[in-house]
Amino acid sequence: MALHILLIFQCFLGLLCLQIAPTTETSITASRVITKPGCQDKCGNVSIPYPFGIGDGCFLKPRFRLKCNHSLPYSTRFPVHGQNIKVSNISIPDGEMTALLSIARDCFTFSNTKNKFIAIGCDTMAYLETSSDNKSESIGTGCLSSCNKIEDSTNGTCNGIGCCEASIPAELKTYAVNIQSISPPRRNLDFNPCSYAFLTEKNSFNFSSSYLENFRNLGTMKVPAVVDWIISNKTCEEAQRNPARYACGPNTDCVKGNNEAKGYRCSCKTGYEGNPYLNTSTGGHCQDINECSVKNNCSTGPGSNCRNMEGDYECFCDKGYKPELRNDIHECSLIQSRRIFNDIVL
Repeated sequence: MALHILLIFQCFLGLLCLQIAPTTETSITASRVITKPGCQDKCGNVSIPYPFGIGDGCFLKPRFRLKCNHSLPYSTRFPVHGQNIKVSNISIPDGEMTALLSIARDCFTFSNTKNKFIAIGCDTMAYLETSSDNKSESIGTGCLSSCNKIEDSTNGTCNGIGCCEASIPAELKTYAVNIQSISPPRRNLDFNPCSYAFLTEKNSFNFSSSYLENFRNLGTMKVPAVVDWIISNKTCEEAQRNPARYACGPNTDCVKGNNEAKGYRCSCKTGYEGNPYLNTSTGGHCQDINECSVKNNCSTGPGSNCRNMEGDYECFCDKGYKPELRNDIHECSLIQSRRIFNDIVL
């Protein structure tokens, strides 16, 4: 899941420009029922799984409240720069979401394992800065990118020649991007009029040498970034002490936030599938998977059988067959009967 952020670039006049664009929606959850009864489960093409919801009584907490406008869900709870947060995807299994603006709240952080900081240009020094636990101090990351002509760079390679990249700090919630020439004033490079810097999902960006010249066509530019969400900042142990406010439904595990972040979220136990935030009265909760109807380790050969169990399954053999384990597959082989003849010599 991915979050759209602000793309910052530096032109000859030193102007800072911004661009936001959508990405492709991904699957939400394996459960057919994803929200509470009577609640809207979609806004346009975007699925709205509980704990998120549209309308009173349809969301777990105010931070998960969404509204639907022009077939796109949005949140008015945490406006950024005076604009509502527009959401294009929500993932329950991954605890991630895709939005159109950066989110800076305790329940949302940028994934430091799925995102990276990118800078593009032939005379570029870019730096991503954020505050540390000591609010008076700042920490950050950055990189340098330099080249003399387009041919110096290599497609698919961000090695500091035309493109550079850097890892981002863990638990990043807010950040600012500073971008400038390596040795001001900026060199006059006709083939590379602008420099760019942005945070993006690792797997969504593949550098092309043509970006040095044509990346300025921002009307078609997309920069997704992955954002993690949690139910609250409480640990699992703390949350479970208050059953009335504990968000996980039946047949679930309480898990830490992604990347060891503070807080908790919910996940279906092994052998179950559904929405871990729903309960038995609403349906759609974590329910037993019939492992015998999906791929498993039981052989389909003669004498072999599969028995589904609550949260698990077992392989067994018909009478007259014996179990054998071959390449992690539980097979059954026919037991050969033997007749013993005793010859008595008189």
